[in-house]
Amino acid sequence: MKLEVSIMKMSKLRYSFSEAKKNVLRNGLMSIASLFTIASCLVILGVFAIISMNVNSFTNKIEDQCEVQLYINAGTSAERVSQIGEEIKKLENVKEASLFTKEEMLSYAKKDMFGEDAELLTGFEDDNPFSDSYKIILDKIENTGETVTELEKIADVEKVVNKQDIVNMVLNISKIVKRFSMAIMLVLLVIAIVIISNTVRLTVFNRRKEINIMKYIGATDRFIKGPFLLEGTIIGFFGALLAFLAVFWGYFALLKYVSGLSIGTIELIGIWQISPIIALIFVVFGCIIGVVGSGISMRRYLHV
Repeated sequence: MKLEVSIMKMSKLRYSFSEAKKNVLRNGLMSIASLFTIASCLVILGVFAIISMNVNSFTNKIEDQCEVQLYINAGTSAERVSQIGEEIKKLENVKEASLFTKEEMLSYAKKDMFGEDAELLTGFEDDNPFSDSYKIILDKIENTGETVTELEKIADVEKVVNKQDIVNMVLNISKIVKRFSMAIMLVLLVIAIVIISNTVRLTVFNRRKEINIMKYIGATDRFIKGPFLLEGTIIGFFGALLAFLAVFWGYFALLKYVSGLSIGTIELIGIWQISPIIALIFVVFGCIIGVVGSGISMRRYLHV
């Protein structure tokens, strides 16, 4: 009995695939137009998804490098400098605090800042113009302002330098990109569903007599709907495949172009890191668009 049921299910599935393929070929130009339109929508969706992912990556890197510099008053004893370090580390938003003594700062200035002109700093060992300082790595970038206020309250602190303006700008840009990307994705999703719905509706209209006969002889709703759902899914899948190839080669060309520029601050996500995510998004969206579009069309025009 189970074997017979399995054979019947396989037979129905083969029939649905066969009819879906015929429907796609029968509608020729309409199917191709739908495929390319869906691919175009998915390409735009993919572009915004890639922009959003790169902005998130950049924001995360900024958060990882989120730091402030705390300078200690000149003449502060080494013991007090060490105590300040302990007070800094007790703050909730502080991930790490590293001490840079004024001697280390003078050595750094001679080696990395003045280079061949390091002789200009000769004699400053006894009258060091630099201050002891702490390089502080923060845990949450959005709490930078509150942490700076707490750091400034510590005794013997001369000043605290941070890049709050840059931090705020990066966070604001990230929020705008995320919201705009979501809005674009929703609009494109609706457009693609309407396109698929119209394509399947054309097939339904052309086969309305055949469908009525099938209903008359007792064909189930699921049996009748199967080929149309698969038709939409096939168009959505191949539209996703076409869109993925376009986005893959486009992003590959962009990475190649950016790598040739002497801009160290630009570091995009690698092609092989982003490709599986984009492929999954496209296939899922493509198939969902196909099924939902077909379902809407059948509900309105088949009345099964």
